[in-house]
Amino acid sequence: MFYLRQTKSDNADGRFIRLYDILRDRVEAACPRASRQVGDKIHEDARLAEIRDATVDHVTELMFTDRQNYDEQLDIYEVVFDKAVRSAHITKLRKVNRRENASEDVEDAVTGEVRAVVEAALERYKRGNLTAEDDLDYRIHVRRAINALPTDEREVIDLMLADIPIETNKDGERSMTELLGCVEKTARNRRDRAFAKIRQALALEIDNGK
Repeated sequence: MFYLRQTKSDNADGRFIRLYDILRDRVEAACPRASRQVGDKIHEDARLAEIRDATVDHVTELMFTDRQNYDEQLDIYEVVFDKAVRSAHITKLRKVNRRENASEDVEDAVTGEVRAVVEAALERYKRGNLTAEDDLDYRIHVRRAINALPTDEREVIDLMLADIPIETNKDGERSMTELLGCVEKTARNRRDRAFAKIRQALALEIDNGK
């Protein structure tokens, strides 16, 4: 990515395209496989293909936008390319799940969605009989607490919000351990640390608000 961005200084369009082709292939390879084998046949998973294509398109857009005018969003891809792609993939995955489960989502134009699984874990910190204004304020605090988590813990929460299980025995269903490249115990530890930090953050927010 560093060398691709350097082509701006010498207007090396040919070199930019060659490097772009390499990086685009790397983005696609970093996404979970969009096909699986059942018996002797290869089946394309339309949902995973959509998420993969959306991720590739997102990173592609960043590369071309940055070539025209510096885009700080591309900085992280210089430092930890595969991890940045994984994060982009999870974001796209969450958006697709949110669209498919729109009737179940608790969504706000300002704060984004906070699914029931997260709210249940934080329920003891939610004051009873909230007005609409207080409820929005609570959701803002929750969203702020989630955003403040370390990347590995926030990814687990994001996947929970996308209804991705930590582990699964269902054929073709993705799991956190597969998407994050970790074992089940690690995923659960990250989840537990994340919940503890969110609960602590909410407790401090409420105490400070008194």
